Amino acid sequence: MTGTRPAPARGMVADGLALSASAGITAVAGMIGWVLAARLLPTAEVGDTSAFVSGFLLVAGVAELGLGPAILRWLPRSGARNRRLLARSYLAVLLGGLAGSVVFVLVPAGGEVVHRLPAGVLLFIPAAVGWTLFQFQDAVLTGLNQARWVPVENGSFSVARLALLGALAPVLGSLGLVLSWMVPTVLGVVVVTVLVFRRVRPGPAPGVLPDRREIVRLLAPTYPATVCLVVLYNLVPLIVLHRFGAEANAVFFVVWTAINALDVAATAFVNPLVVRLSAEPGNARRLVREAGGRLVLVFAPVLLIGGLLAGVLLAIFGPQYTQGAGLLRILLASQLPRLAVVLGVGVHLAAGRGLGVAALHAMTALVAVVLALVVPSQLAFGVALLVAQCVLAVVVLADLRVRLPGARR
Repeated sequence: MTGTRPAPARGMVADGLALSASAGITAVAGMIGWVLAARLLPTAEVGDTSAFVSGFLLVAGVAELGLGPAILRWLPRSGARNRRLLARSYLAVLLGGLAGSVVFVLVPAGGEVVHRLPAGVLLFIPAAVGWTLFQFQDAVLTGLNQARWVPVENGSFSVARLALLGALAPVLGSLGLVLSWMVPTVLGVVVVTVLVFRRVRPGPAPGVLPDRREIVRLLAPTYPATVCLVVLYNLVPLIVLHRFGAEANAVFFVVWTAINALDVAATAFVNPLVVRLSAEPGNARRLVREAGGRLVLVFAPVLLIGGLLAGVLLAIFGPQYTQGAGLLRILLASQLPRLAVVLGVGVHLAAGRGLGVAALHAMTALVAVVLALVVPSQLAFGVALLVAQCVLAVVVLADLRVRLPGARR
């Protein structure tokens, strides 16, 4: 690994495809894992375990402190100081994971989720800390222009997870499901961290580290925005569990996991754009148009095929899961306008406009959480979310049209 020189346009698209492929691999493996869990465990037990998983994913997203997106902007400019930047960032994320996991366990609502499983507290803390570092490493590799290794990392994790699930779940039940997440996560963190710090080389330029003013200007708004995004991904299933019960949450969790996997894949596709824009802000309009076109070209067919096969795909989990087919189709449709929002977030992040990132994430998360709390059914939740995403996409596209260099005034 060397310094963070900007890749050519083809490299940007290739990195985006690699990161999206990585997210796809993780999503497919995740779905296979939940299929196995649905076949091996009672529905209510799957619901309890999925809440446990949502809990440590929630903690990991909050405890990352917003440094994952920030490192995409800072690493390309760090030059010879990249190792110092990485060391400080890793330490901050580690401490954040420890603090966040302890707080979650001590909060009554979090304790209720943790104690649904045997030895829940002992498992939750290493799982949350490990996942905090594990997801941060994807951004580190991307910022170092080593995005091609992210599919290798996540693919290895997925294979190990499925192997452990098949071996442990028949014997240990829900405990085996949790261990299948935790053990590969911790191993992956150790291996990648060692490789990064042994092989990364200082960049050719002196480089600059973010000063206190830049850190505050970027993280003060984007960290709450990251929390909002984590809330969107992980709090909604917990609300469904509370309102509709464990069996309803088992179905919703499968659908919501699929949608979030696509959202993560789209975000991953845009991340190399952030790295490139940080190095070449003068080419913003061309780069955004190219990335946006490829984003739609890659994801629109996936959304269409997913909608056509929604019932078939959910039937894999068992006949009781097919009741979520209508919700899955609606939420897949909502992901098309969501692509515009993801692109807008990347543009704001690359320019260091933390308030823009925060506004988009906060609005999306607020709408999702409020709808989950008040709508009378899961289907109504999907319809309302689709409408909200369409409105937000129109606003984002209008803003980009005016904001990007070379736009018509």
